[in-house]
Amino acid sequence: MIYARKPTEEEHQELKRMTQQEVGRVSQRAQMILLSAQGRTVPEIATIFEMSKKGVRFWIRRFDAGGPAGLYDEGRSGRPPKVTQQIEETLVNWLQTDPQQAGGLATFWTVAMLTLALANQLMIKLSGSSVRATLQRLDLRWGRPRLSMPTRVDPQKAAKQWAIAQAVIAAGVEATILYADESRLHLLPMLRAMWHWVGQQIRIPTPGTNVTRTLFGALNIRTGRWSYLVREHMRKEDFLAFLEYLWWQYPTGPIVLVVDNYGTHTAHVVAHWLAAHPRLQLFCLPTYCSHLNPVEPIWLRLKDKVAANRLYASMPLLLDTVERFFLDMTPRMALAWADVLNVPDTL
Repeated sequence: MIYARKPTEEEHQELKRMTQQEVGRVSQRAQMILLSAQGRTVPEIATIFEMSKKGVRFWIRRFDAGGPAGLYDEGRSGRPPKVTQQIEETLVNWLQTDPQQAGGLATFWTVAMLTLALANQLMIKLSGSSVRATLQRLDLRWGRPRLSMPTRVDPQKAAKQWAIAQAVIAAGVEATILYADESRLHLLPMLRAMWHWVGQQIRIPTPGTNVTRTLFGALNIRTGRWSYLVREHMRKEDFLAFLEYLWWQYPTGPIVLVVDNYGTHTAHVVAHWLAAHPRLQLFCLPTYCSHLNPVEPIWLRLKDKVAANRLYASMPLLLDTVERFFLDMTPRMALAWADVLNVPDTL
């Protein structure tokens, strides 16, 4: 008759711990070894735990050879995964192609379409949940895309930039070099991402009726001087008023003014005004190159500081806040924000 060897004191304590803290079969096996060490026979133990005598002998031998650690299950290789590396690579390749080229019924891949394609083309049957889990494991997520502007290049880009450079050189060191741009200001708050507690999304009140104003701004890239004008609209008449304002702001010397390709900048009335005021030369940046205008970052700073996630009681109050923002903006800060001068933002 086979019996478990007598456990050491340390093994005995570990077997008792296993009977109390381990679950399922491991706890049961520890109890079997303790009973066997007390002299209970294999048939008795098999009857108590309703298992075969062969099984009892197996675990006694496992304990004799490896102690309490031998009572744990060994790792199993399990069933080989159904989703192989080849299947993963195939899914990634399909997601980068037009599904209609493969006979798909939509212009984008879905889990159902991928599952069907695997079955029809590779003769591989996977459930939709397996395909979805595979995509998530590959760090893919189901989400809505966002619209973006097409990548375009103005064929006259180099010529326009060279014309601006030539005008600046010809105007001389005493000339005023201005970059100008417009921005629309809304009483309706601009929404920006912000931290909030889970399940407690921040609510920003609305004014009921939106009111807008247009800000015309010009930055002197030689001195950092900032000039701006508030108008109700963004029409050619408003742009003419801004030109008159700059003419008054800089009463002497040539002015080189660089703007984007907005329609009001090239209107006939603007061309007539420029012809009557030759001291001010107007140049347009290349198309699709608004990022070349150093005024854009100043608008971004303004809106983040003043308008983001905040409702003002009235448009006059909002404009007062805008005025304080520009009064606090020193020429050095303006040039730094516009990336014309490489200095810390805090200056």
